[in-house]
Amino acid sequence: MSFRMINLRGDLFATAFTFFAQGVIKFGSTLILTRILRPEAYGIVTIVTSVIFIVGMISDVGMSVFIVRDPRGEDPRYLNTAWTIRLVRALINAALTLACAGLIARLYFAPALTLPLRVFSLWFIIDGFESTAFPLAIRRRNSRIVLYCELLATLIATIFSVVYCYFSRDFWGIVYGTLLNRLLLVVMSHGFYRELRPRLQYDRTAARDIFKYTRFVMPSSILTLLLDQFDKAAFLRLFDLPLLGIYGLAGNIAAPIEGLINRVSQMVVYPRCAHNFRTDRSTYALRYYTENLRLFAGTLALPAAVGGAGPLIVTLLYDPRYHRAGAVLQAFMVRATLSALASPAEQVLVAAGEVRVMLIGNLLRAIWVPVACLMGYHLFGFMGFAYGTALSALPALSYYLRMQWRKDFLIVRYEVYKLLYVCAVAALAYLASSVLLATVPISRIRLSH
Repeated sequence: MSFRMINLRGDLFATAFTFFAQGVIKFGSTLILTRILRPEAYGIVTIVTSVIFIVGMISDVGMSVFIVRDPRGEDPRYLNTAWTIRLVRALINAALTLACAGLIARLYFAPALTLPLRVFSLWFIIDGFESTAFPLAIRRRNSRIVLYCELLATLIATIFSVVYCYFSRDFWGIVYGTLLNRLLLVVMSHGFYRELRPRLQYDRTAARDIFKYTRFVMPSSILTLLLDQFDKAAFLRLFDLPLLGIYGLAGNIAAPIEGLINRVSQMVVYPRCAHNFRTDRSTYALRYYTENLRLFAGTLALPAAVGGAGPLIVTLLYDPRYHRAGAVLQAFMVRATLSALASPAEQVLVAAGEVRVMLIGNLLRAIWVPVACLMGYHLFGFMGFAYGTALSALPALSYYLRMQWRKDFLIVRYEVYKLLYVCAVAALAYLASSVLLATVPISRIRLSH
């Protein structure tokens, strides 16, 4: 295969390659660090990073969304104002984390969390000084700049963490490595688009326009956070730990696929759509479909194929006690397929200025998930609960398609082609895996034995 065919400079290749490369790096580091550190060390790091993630999500104001999409996204007044607001938000988050570290530690009944949380508050301060170069790169359809920088920072920080933990035998190597990762990205960000290097500036008109555009982002982020935790919170009240293990295993297999779908949508589809909407609105809908044909083919085929072959995958890779995870994996791949349909539909609307669809889509999910999960549980038990979760994107997808129709962004035949394509891939994968399971002795093909 030629270098030109691989196209290292393409954003789609960069997204897929860096996603899997970071997955390999993280998996490798986990294998090493679990042999160095005690489980309680990982527990502390997990809680600390979760707290930081929650604080960041709750205070998210979506500056990158504005910079990538808005026609004034490269105006220095708007860039500087957005950067200043982000810096102030970062300082407030750092102060809150620092001040509340002891309280959070008491809530978890773990006094050992206090110092790591206080040290980790530096993450917000470092993050606040990141240049606006990365959202500018996405705006200019150079997402590969961001992606390769993230990959390099992950590699360096991971090596640092492993080496530090090898000698210290405690969790501080992971804490310092995470801070190093963020610091490296901030430093790298200042190496691009230096002509638009940010400075402190607050323009009231720019701030008003930014907040008017991004006011839906924060409540949408909070809803996303709550929805992502609902099934886990409800699960232990309805089922036992063995079923949670099966559910969790299927979720672990599905997570990278769903993560890749969302990453491609945000880093490739959204900047393409934002550029097309700014340059030629008359061909906006057609270019959305025709320029993303290969992208749609890949993001739809992956979950459809894994879903069709779900029982075979679990049978090959895992102990027979986990055989039910195959059916759960199929449910999760339905969710991933719906996400592969809904996420680009959301991006094409957001790029056209319909930012409120993010919040409305999450509100529809918030209504659907508890009702569908509990109803599914009462009607069909465990698998009913799983499919209640799996179909969570369905109401949002219906809403996005209706909005596309109202905005003349919907070309029905392409949506029909996508649906037929998904069904064909899933059916072929299911047929092939069923034949293999029926004709080949499991003891000969199971990889774990």
